[in-house]
Amino acid sequence: MRSLIPGGLRLRVALLIGVLPLALLGVLWLFSSLAVQESIERTLQERLVLAQATADHLEYTLTQHLNRFQDIAFYPGVDLEDATLEPEQKALHETYFQSLPLFREGLFLTDVQGRVLWTEPYTTSLMGTIPFGEGGMSPLLETGVPRISDLFSLPGSGKAVLIAIAPVKSREGKIVGAAGGVLDPTGTELLSLLQPGEPSTAGYTLEVVDSRGMLLASTRRQNLLTSSDQAEVLGDLIRDRRTAVSRYRHIHPSGETGQTEVMAFAPLRSTLIPWGVSVIQPEAEALAPARRLQQRFLLSGILLVALAVALGWGTAQGIVRPVNALMRQARRIAGGDLSQPVPPLGGGEVAELGQAFEGMRQKLAQSWEKSQRWSQELEEKVQERTRDLEAARKLREELLHKLITAQEEERKRIARELHDETSQALAALAVDIDMLSQAPPASLQPRLGAMKGLVVRTLDGVHQMIFALRPSILDDLGLFPALRWYAESRLEPLGVKVQLIAAGRERRLPPSMEIALFRVVQEAITNTARHARAENVMVAVEFGDGTLMIEVEDDGVGFDPEALARSADSAQGLGLSGMRERVSLLGGTLSLWSEPGSGTRILVEVPLPQEVADAPSD
Repeated sequence: MRSLIPGGLRLRVALLIGVLPLALLGVLWLFSSLAVQESIERTLQERLVLAQATADHLEYTLTQHLNRFQDIAFYPGVDLEDATLEPEQKALHETYFQSLPLFREGLFLTDVQGRVLWTEPYTTSLMGTIPFGEGGMSPLLETGVPRISDLFSLPGSGKAVLIAIAPVKSREGKIVGAAGGVLDPTGTELLSLLQPGEPSTAGYTLEVVDSRGMLLASTRRQNLLTSSDQAEVLGDLIRDRRTAVSRYRHIHPSGETGQTEVMAFAPLRSTLIPWGVSVIQPEAEALAPARRLQQRFLLSGILLVALAVALGWGTAQGIVRPVNALMRQARRIAGGDLSQPVPPLGGGEVAELGQAFEGMRQKLAQSWEKSQRWSQELEEKVQERTRDLEAARKLREELLHKLITAQEEERKRIARELHDETSQALAALAVDIDMLSQAPPASLQPRLGAMKGLVVRTLDGVHQMIFALRPSILDDLGLFPALRWYAESRLEPLGVKVQLIAAGRERRLPPSMEIALFRVVQEAITNTARHARAENVMVAVEFGDGTLMIEVEDDGVGFDPEALARSADSAQGLGLSGMRERVSLLGGTLSLWSEPGSGTRILVEVPLPQEVADAPSD
């Protein structure tokens, strides 16, 4: 592999000393920037998680209080439609102590027109009709959903408060009034829900804003009940129920632009409370850890680069000259010249390297000679072994082919002799007996009839033997009709139901291929008849475009193929071996699946000759 830096070793060392440290510094700066960016994103995400957690806590607390207001209707004796208020006063009194300290300003109970029936603690400032905000009591009566009002001033006192109100329903589910509480945002109660303890030690500012951007609670007490810098944006986020993280320039109430701040904002999830929580922190303070990390990365990179330059320069001077000598020697060895020794290279590790290189040269020369000799011998042995294996393979195929051919020829000869001699003789004997049956006295007729029946049965048996040895239907009609005939004639007399399926474009095969496949299926059916004790057998033949598939499946007792393979003297095992051998000679595969009690399935797949695959169906 050629070096990416052109020129000699000295030039490359100089470039490495001058350029690579700068590249290393750039890589360190890139990594530091990525780490800083990751740290910034993690910091902002932490602020957003804090804002969402605070919003969830605030929402949970306010929802609990709204639920308490609704539960007033379930206190014993509470009925806003009757004339007595004693049960309602007691219920409001107990609820007030449960709502402290958040609703310290007091609770109230109204009728369906919004008129205050009672307050707890009793105060005239809440008596009369409380303006619940925009729409009055209408939204509460229409939806029956609790809500919290926007910031508004109480009549008479002018105090800015928030009203939390929930419907009070009768036993029949009808809204008959409302119960609520007065929340003073200028107190510390709402702020205590945001950040327990001293807010000044938190390092950031927490704020609660309503849908108009008004600050309802803030750790910056001087900004309370004023409009937020981002009032319009925060109002949109509350209405859309979206969280956000942003940076902006803080604007003081006086209008003066302040420092850049980071704000994470999360609205309350519930639509009952249109508020949001902001976590605000000066950008310099929030991102200080990331900035310090970046500075440390840069300082460490500069120190490492300076150290690398110093070490590289000193080391290169002692390596360049010996390395050049080794390079010249390596070129000679690469060119096939192993005769010249490596010259001395001074002292130290480089000298040891030169000596090791010289020893390698000597051993390489010796190994080269041996490898040449061994390569020649190995090539000769490989060729000889290949010739032996090829001859053995051809001999095996030839012997198997001759054996199967001789077996089929012998069967054909026996079938021909049975047909030409035995069958004709028995037929003639039947004719003679028939003729004799007309002449002798009546007492000989029964015996002659029995003789005739015996001859006829013998003749049928001979015909069956002829078909079993060499079915003429295979030569006349082809493979599938022959398989149908054999399966039905062999299995149906035993009470076995036979199902035969043919698929694809049926074609005639070469005679040797048809008889080989017939013998394979014949052996499978014979094994089923002898051993399977099956009730149903399926034989399927599928003619594909380039392959022929035959499947034989039964629902018999099954067997263990591995145990059968280990049994060398098993007749069934020999039969399966013969089936595999026949299929192998056709260039195909035979697969067998069987388990005790689960039947047996045999699948044969052989390639079709090209002339058969292209031939039209018969």
